[in-house]
Amino acid sequence: MNVRHLFLVPACLILLSAFASAQPVEGLVHIRFLTDVRVFAVMSAANAAGFDLDAEELAGNPVRALLRERVKSLDTDLLQRLRSFYQSKGEPGDPVNNQGRYISLALLLNGPPQLQLAIKAAEVPAEAKPVIGFESLVAETWQKGNLAQFWTDVRPRYLEEIEAYRPLIRDMIVLVLRYARTEARISLDRMVHFIPDPLGGYGIVNARNVGETYIIVVGPSRTRISTMRAIRHEYLHFLIDPLLAKYSGYLPYEEPFVKKLREQPGALTLYRDNFRFMVAESLIETVEARLAGRSDRPPGEFLVPAYDRGLILAPYFYDALGKFEARSESLQEFMPVLVDGISWDKEKDRDAAIARMRDEMPPPKREEPAPPHADEVRRAEIRNLLSESNKHLQAREFDQAGDLLEQVMKLDSRNPNALFGLAQVAAQDQRLDDAMELYARAAASAGPNEVWIAAWSLVHRGNILRFEGELGPARVEWSKALQFQGDLRGASEAATRALSENPQ
Repeated sequence: MNVRHLFLVPACLILLSAFASAQPVEGLVHIRFLTDVRVFAVMSAANAAGFDLDAEELAGNPVRALLRERVKSLDTDLLQRLRSFYQSKGEPGDPVNNQGRYISLALLLNGPPQLQLAIKAAEVPAEAKPVIGFESLVAETWQKGNLAQFWTDVRPRYLEEIEAYRPLIRDMIVLVLRYARTEARISLDRMVHFIPDPLGGYGIVNARNVGETYIIVVGPSRTRISTMRAIRHEYLHFLIDPLLAKYSGYLPYEEPFVKKLREQPGALTLYRDNFRFMVAESLIETVEARLAGRSDRPPGEFLVPAYDRGLILAPYFYDALGKFEARSESLQEFMPVLVDGISWDKEKDRDAAIARMRDEMPPPKREEPAPPHADEVRRAEIRNLLSESNKHLQAREFDQAGDLLEQVMKLDSRNPNALFGLAQVAAQDQRLDDAMELYARAAASAGPNEVWIAAWSLVHRGNILRFEGELGPARVEWSKALQFQGDLRGASEAATRALSENPQ
């Protein structure tokens, strides 16, 4: 699952263009399946401009293969301007975030052939601002590449992708509504838009809020496991956000909670700065833990890491949802009780309870050194596991990659490749504290032949810190990356660009 990108823009400004250019397909209750020509147009131009994430996997992605072949015939001047823009505005080594910026831009445009911003440039959300101006190149690409005809030709492929997801989403909805003891019709005044994006990277899900509409743009996927997790998370936001808004008057005075978050070293900035978002994420992630069937495992396995990264109400919601499950009313009916039960007097001593949970968790198994004669077999097994996990990482199948990398860690707890891969998986799952720790361990474990891992680990740590609003520490990490020499696989350029774009 990928890091979730959210922006809010005035619904009145965007929804008219969205409905005009996004073509509806028969939906499920309050899920609307759409093919969005704006996303197609922007990602077509991005591919022509140099977006190469998963470009080596075109054999399994006929839409993207055909598109990339088609845009080769664009005139040289246009291709050069596209590539110059992409190179000057992108972030080397971070194609996932680059893709997110272009998706954000697409959802702010009118439909073709104009493909112009539907809002004022000053109102563009922060994530899309770096790529403002690309829309004029998109419109030119649309015209000169005759993408209108190509869209007609490939749109059936988009519809096929929708049909593949439809039963999965139906099953997910049934599961969530059954847990919430909720009828779908209750939420008919709100809408989720599901939009396929075969032109993007594998397994990437970009989520956006536009007024009362939740937009989920889903890239190609082999197994659809990780993407469905992201879709479920957004669906829970869709159900729970309006309930929390309705009963926001029941929320306690937020200052002591915010003070606690600001004093907690591992708490993420987005939770420190937004109490209501922290409440929502605490509840939603706890519901997900209950849906995942973790009730037979120690609660601390979920609660300790959630609490440490700033979801300080997860323990409360874990206990409260246990009471909800034992009752008969719906989640809508139980929500006032759930929200009204939040109390600083009860939560102020939660650190001690979490510390006890941490102490009660079984210690990691002590590794026994392998006998000398088994060392060669062990190294071969590690190589095979890393090779297979790399394939899954390239396919954005992060769950499968994580399982294989954990097996590597059992054989070699300091393996820099495994640590780096697990850090990528953690970042995609929004476990940013885990990612920071894993990147640090990867950098510390990297040997002379893996200096690129050390450098890129520091670049990614800096990127996470910047995302959390910690610019000073971020610059320190980027500067450290520049101290390495040799083949850094683009890490030096990425660090240099980050420092220049983020001055003190």
